[in-house]
Amino acid sequence: MKLVCIDGEAQYASIVRRDVIDPLAARGHQLDWFEERFADVDATIARAQGYDGVYIIGDQGPLPEAFLRSVPGLKLVSFVGTGAHRFVNVAEAESLGITVTNVPDFASRSVAEHAIALLFAVARRVPEADAIVRAGDWEKRQGLKLAGRTLGVVGTGAIGREVIRMGHALGMDVRYWNRTERPEIEAGLPGRRVPLAELFETSDAVSLHLTHTAETEGIISAELLERLPERAIVINTARAELLDTAALCALLERGRLFGAGLDVFASEPPELSEFPLEQRNLILTPHVGFHTDEADDVFKIAGENILAFADGAPRNVVTSS
Repeated sequence: MKLVCIDGEAQYASIVRRDVIDPLAARGHQLDWFEERFADVDATIARAQGYDGVYIIGDQGPLPEAFLRSVPGLKLVSFVGTGAHRFVNVAEAESLGITVTNVPDFASRSVAEHAIALLFAVARRVPEADAIVRAGDWEKRQGLKLAGRTLGVVGTGAIGREVIRMGHALGMDVRYWNRTERPEIEAGLPGRRVPLAELFETSDAVSLHLTHTAETEGIISAELLERLPERAIVINTARAELLDTAALCALLERGRLFGAGLDVFASEPPELSEFPLEQRNLILTPHVGFHTDEADDVFKIAGENILAFADGAPRNVVTSS
């Protein structure tokens, strides 16, 4: 097979060369690497002509709307990550006979650890304390002990389940909610399922771990956020589209919350004017929840999906249903 990566980034080039390009070449396949953007639709479509498949990193956004139907002979889209639906029109791909694959679970523990790291950073005011010492001062500000407090986890997918277990191990009273009940999975989780409104009304900290879909977009509304107790904490390492970020920022500015930690944004890099940067209890990180050495396996697994497809045994296939 002859494949192309159009939206490559220099920071990933050596990893992809080692874990994808060279192994594919050893099996008689070719992956050409380019570091371009999808913003120029015509250039993106032109770049893909003559290729059997596309390897998508995803950091440059979704494939252009006209892409799939404009590349004759395209058979495979191998997405480097979990949420392929955000980057590829899977229903259209199916109608055109194009297979879409993803990496269903590659960084659950890494993202969960980052969520807990943000929770600690907010609760113990770590960035604020660091800034105080660096300024030559020695002011001590009161933090929150997490043990004994209530942690609400929104979403019981692989990452959410890890956060539930870690929160329980910290001595927190964990409660969770998911759009669909999963008794066979939830039976093995510590804590208990509660309605979403109750979760917000009773949690000292809430961590978001839902997949972004049409049904979950904006699900964490201003009304839900207003239900939070005074001095609660909100953590989002899932998708910005789940959360009314403006309402969250308004609560921070009013002093209603102890703080918030965000690793995901509607546009990346974010428009900083949309955030109250003067609020030291707002911690922002550049979508690095999955950036660990172990989670870099995502590139390799996406490459292995290509080999499986070429061998006639596709795996990790994403469907529109």
